[in-house]
Formats: sequence, C-alpha cells, structure tokens
Amino acid sequence: MTIPAEQIGLWIQTGALIVSAVGIVLTIRWTQAVAKRRATLDLVLSEQTDPEFLELRNNFVNLRDEGDLVAYAKTPKERAEPNAQIRSILNRYELVAIGIKQKTIDEKSYKDWCRTTLVKDWLECKPFVMEIRRQAKNPNFYCELEWLAKRWANNAEKQHI
Repeated sequence: MTIPAEQIGLWIQTGALIVSAVGIVLTIRWTQAVAKRRATLDLVLSEQTDPEFLELRNNFVNLRDEGDLVAYAKTPKERAEPNAQIRSILNRYELVAIGIKQKTIDEKSYKDWCRTTLVKDWLECKPFVMEIRRQAKNPNFYCELEWLAKRWANNAEKQHI
C-alpha cells in the first residue's frame, strides 16, 4: 500500500507540529526549573547578605544556644522581643517549606545548603512550637516546617522529631 503524494505533505506537516509541540513543552519545563533554582539561590543569597536578617539570625542563634526556648512562648512584655525573633525565623522556614511543597523552591538546592541548620533549629524550637500550639489550641502552627524537618532528618535525628 502506498501513500498518495498529496498526503505525504500532510504527514510531514503533522510530524513537524508534533516535534514543535514537544520542543515547546520541554523548553517551558526547562525554563521553570531554571527559574526555580534561581529563586532558591536568591533566597539563600539574601539569607547570607541581608544585614537585618543576619542580625535576626544571630539573635535567634543566641537564644537557641541558651536553651529553653519554650520559656519565650509565654509572652509577657519582657519576653515579647525574643518571642518575635524566634517566630520570625520559624515563619521564614515555614515559607520555605511551603515553597518546597508547592515546588516553587528547588528542594535539592535548598537542602544542600540548609538541611543541617533547618533540622537542628526545628529540634531546638519544637518545644516552643508545641507550647504555642497548646496555648492557641491550634495544632497547625508551623506544620509545614515540621513536615520538612521530618522529611530531611537523618535516622539519628528522626528519633527526636
């Protein structure tokens, strides 16, 4: 069976359209992946260079290293500023976790950069979070951060999460 000459052009045109469509889809996916990695690198860069964030992070690390963050979950006036600093760091992690879950932040890149710090911070902040969940009677505070910390924790860390 032979294909009539007038149909050969139709098959060539159809094949060209299919190849073009596949190329467009692959280009869009590649562009999205590059944009996601770029956004992740911009986030990491801002965490390393923004003076306000660096000061906030330094204050948080000092509070974390003192221990007993749960004491700051109760917010009388003398504890309001440390409470706000802890919550600011947790809020940033929560946004990162949401971005990773929604695939707008590149998980592999951010994990390579921040896995150990995020998991350590979660382990230290977990009692604080549990207390504010208890006070607010809301088990959903920082649930995305908790999900991410559990996801990234190694076997030794998992027993504490």
